[in-house]
Amino acid sequence: MDKQFWFDIRDNKYAVPEGQSAAELTEELFSYIDSTDPELRDDIGYETFANWLEKRQYTPEQIRTYIMRLIINLQNGIGERDTDTVFSRAFSVLFLAEIIHNDNKRVYLQLDEILSIFTKTLTYLQEERDPRGYVPEKGWAHAIAHTADLLYVLASNRFLTRVELEQMLNAIADKIAEPTDHAYVHNEDDRLVRVVIAAHQRQLLDEFFFQTWLKSFVSAKKHDWKGSFESEPLHLAYFNTRSFLRSLYLRVTQTEKLFNKDWLATELANTLVELKQF
Repeated sequence: MDKQFWFDIRDNKYAVPEGQSAAELTEELFSYIDSTDPELRDDIGYETFANWLEKRQYTPEQIRTYIMRLIINLQNGIGERDTDTVFSRAFSVLFLAEIIHNDNKRVYLQLDEILSIFTKTLTYLQEERDPRGYVPEKGWAHAIAHTADLLYVLASNRFLTRVELEQMLNAIADKIAEPTDHAYVHNEDDRLVRVVIAAHQRQLLDEFFFQTWLKSFVSAKKHDWKGSFESEPLHLAYFNTRSFLRSLYLRVTQTEKLFNKDWLATELANTLVELKQF
């Protein structure tokens, strides 16, 4: 199908064209996931799939099939850097986020299915090595931000317990503080902060966990921030960590009706004071 075909669907409020089926057309949408054309990948592929999920165009059985395909995509070129395979991984994550978002509202997935997606998402976050946000001419890759979007909807899922929420936040801490040659400057920090707030609002994580979690940023497991400015990978890790914690502090102070808000804001402020390179 040409682009105009899909734009006509969009302009018709994503109604499936007469004589067509959403399932058959979705096969073409899936072929756009790894496209280097941002219109095909994002404006057509992602937006159409998200709207058809919202409009209940798929059966639970079809959705389960899509999940298996999307999870397989997360290993497509994993470990590569600056290659086009990132689009396949990053947009498969975004498709999965839409599936979980809809499951949170309508409930069609089972415990083992949600936990499988959760486990594979944390593995993907750890293994993804292409940190690019916006790629000139090819549009958004945004693997880390898209993974944050998936974690955000998972954090609210009925099947995730305190154990999974702790694992989620620890995985974020490990990723944001790891030595790197890349500064996260495309709002990755804000997207990850949304995950922390969503997890916190479940009221399953106690103060001891958050104190331990915040301390892990001050004295990271594998390195010390003191003198980190002498090493480019460590200096950038420090920058990413500080940006993340500042964004989290700002979000906490600005969020109304946040559980245990004053205590968390104080702990974050103290952590930022202790986060020093000198």
